Amino acid sequence: MTEKTTAKSRIYRLLDIKPSSRKMILLILPPIYTFWLFAIGKKLLEKQNKPDKTFTFFATMTIACFIFAYVITPILMLVIPNLVVTGDRVLPLLYFIFFFFLGTLGMLTNLTVKYDRLAKPDYHYSLVNSLDYVVRFMTLFYWPFTIWSFQEKVNEYNE
Repeated sequence: MTEKTTAKSRIYRLLDIKPSSRKMILLILPPIYTFWLFAIGKKLLEKQNKPDKTFTFFATMTIACFIFAYVITPILMLVIPNLVVTGDRVLPLLYFIFFFFLGTLGMLTNLTVKYDRLAKPDYHYSLVNSLDYVVRFMTLFYWPFTIWSFQEKVNEYNE
């Protein structure tokens, strides 16, 4: 087994978590959540044989931004007591984080809805069905509240 295959199988373990498992609590942590998003996107792109460079870039930047915001910054605030991370100093960083986070969510929304629609090739989608994109985006955006219901669908993606 090569190093690349081992790394892929490790990231895909997040997709195997059952909604009734205690491991679901881990997905509420923002850095772990971004790895989960990355795993879903990579798995669906792999299943659809689509190029993944753009998604990988956005998802990787989202992971890096969330690790910086939720892990490194609090540690720096403990080490450097006079560090100020509020106001105008942090605003460009927030724009940067949200740009990549919303971009990743947008691409993942498109991927998941299109993948779900492949299961019903004979069904003709109308304007009303375009709300599927809005619902899926909101499901991914409000992850602490909706992750348990969506994890069942994610388990299906990993089969």
